[in-house]
Amino acid sequence: MLKDNANKRMAVYLRRSEGESGSTEAQLNRIIEKIEKFERSGAIQKIDRNIVGRDITKKERFNAERDLAKVGDIYNEGEGASGFKFKDRPVLAELIKRLENNEYDGIIVESMNRVARDFSGLARFLLPLWREQGKVIYSLIDGQQLDGNRTNEAIINSQMTWGGIGKLEEIAKAEEVRTGSAVDKGYFKGSQPEWLGKTYRGVTYGFLDYRKAYELMKAAGLNPKGNLANAAEIAKIMGKTYRDRGSIKGDNKWANIWWNKMRGYDDAGVLEQWLDNYEAITQFIRNQGAYPKSSYKQQPVVNIIKSTTGYMAYPAGVNPAGSSEFVMFPNPLDVGLQELADNPDPLMIEGWQVIREPLSERVLLPTQTQPASRKKTK
Repeated sequence: MLKDNANKRMAVYLRRSEGESGSTEAQLNRIIEKIEKFERSGAIQKIDRNIVGRDITKKERFNAERDLAKVGDIYNEGEGASGFKFKDRPVLAELIKRLENNEYDGIIVESMNRVARDFSGLARFLLPLWREQGKVIYSLIDGQQLDGNRTNEAIINSQMTWGGIGKLEEIAKAEEVRTGSAVDKGYFKGSQPEWLGKTYRGVTYGFLDYRKAYELMKAAGLNPKGNLANAAEIAKIMGKTYRDRGSIKGDNKWANIWWNKMRGYDDAGVLEQWLDNYEAITQFIRNQGAYPKSSYKQQPVVNIIKSTTGYMAYPAGVNPAGSSEFVMFPNPLDVGLQELADNPDPLMIEGWQVIREPLSERVLLPTQTQPASRKKTK
């Protein structure tokens, strides 16, 4: 639909949503050839390859004041950006502002769901642009566009709606697993410690001494705002750093997250037990005898990591989001790491038991709730 010699000035919007794999850098690499064809045909003006928004290489932490002021035609929201929450989409907000200032004739996306998962979300963000201001929203994956033509709008609405129904069915199946045997096997989504040999975003983890980190945090105490004092310095000591404008800084966000998490475990009386498990599982990975990255992928380690996800995220138990029950996972060291390593299905292990009880009037700590359910306990 983008016609030759139309000479439209277009912006490119990149986003990977919550739960998706891959990166926006890979997304750009997939679509750049099609963009170049439009440039050669004169359908669009040449795209400035500079990035506005999040660093596509992920080497620098996002700084809104600095990164949203950049000049370029590629707008990168990054990975994990919600498909529904506009407040979590600062790069899209900046792009809309520039569209409204007539800096662009429209937006190019890999597919419409890069803006929102369903048509109602898409309309909430962008409808005034294509209906009232004559802007174009162009999808590279199928060549469709929103441009004020109500027929195009109806087609895209229908496709996104039926696609959304399929997505809802997937979510329902996932919910069935969450509330069924998966939980009873100890498989439960939640924040995990850094496992020796695991690779995340190109970085292979080593052993992280959470015991030492907590001692440093306790010694530092709280600052006047109620947050961890000297958080950046503690993060630096623990090797949790990032590069910002050429200098190495301690990741104070990491320090505060783990201070609150371990303090919560301590308040619940399970921190020592949790630390013992982390250290024992780490030693088990080392004992495999291979390079940590290879050891982490061996089936015995995979079995242990999988069956302990619930415990390592919620050692004091958890109220699953959207439920009225309280779940307690067995202590891996009580079960036996070798038993867990030898059994892909922990339900086959004698003594394995996940306890599930009605929530009733139980008073919960933040570390006993999934993030989505915490608002219920405040």
